[in-house]
Amino acid sequence: MPAPLSCRIAGRLLPLLSLLLLSLTRPAAAQTQPADTARITYGEETVPDSTGYAFEAGLGRRLRKLTRVQVEERRLWKLDLTNFSSLRQGGQLQDLSYGPRLSYEHKLRTSWSVLAEFTPQVLRYREAVNGPVFNGVDLQTQLAGRYYYNLNKRIRKSKSASNFSANYLSVALGTGYGRRGYQTPFSTEARGHAVRASVAVLYGLQRRLGRYGFVDLNAGIPLPLLPQAGPLFPNNSLHIMLDLRLGLALGR
Repeated sequence: MPAPLSCRIAGRLLPLLSLLLLSLTRPAAAQTQPADTARITYGEETVPDSTGYAFEAGLGRRLRKLTRVQVEERRLWKLDLTNFSSLRQGGQLQDLSYGPRLSYEHKLRTSWSVLAEFTPQVLRYREAVNGPVFNGVDLQTQLAGRYYYNLNKRIRKSKSASNFSANYLSVALGTGYGRRGYQTPFSTEARGHAVRASVAVLYGLQRRLGRYGFVDLNAGIPLPLLPQAGPLFPNNSLHIMLDLRLGLALGR
């Protein structure tokens, strides 16, 4: 028996409706999928300017070369060229002395050294204003022990290499010979004594200046011994001696 017309129409329309619904649901399903969140960014790599680092490194090398911090030395010869003193009164020369200081310093251990010094001097002086001028020679010596208390720290920081460039504490014996003279390296006495002697406790610093230079600055408290022992503080006042030395050096 043939199917009714309505059934035949419905059978043909159902596949079309299914295709239509399928086409409508596909965009919605695509819209519900998570979007790709990965992004590509572009940038320029910043390279640090090496000019400043090169300048600092070059300056450091020059300073190390100037102060010889990376050169290990155990023996040092020094020639001080600043030993000159002059006293004028009333427009006239009253006292003049000059002469080179030659010293030798030797390391016993990294921070300990001994120093021996020899200083011949030429003298010109008046014993009174408008008096006659006298000439003479004088000889001074010094024997000292030094402890470079911060040398190991400077070596660890690459600021020294056991080359006498550090701060130090020292005990020194100074002597003077010649009746025309009146000084030791640390004190003054009246003229006419053939032998003079004094001791001093010093605090100082020494640095190398290039390959053939040095500077040594110290301050100390002297105590006269000969011709007679004097007070530690003359006239009940603190007596501090300052000494600056600058000259040539040769180390090994």
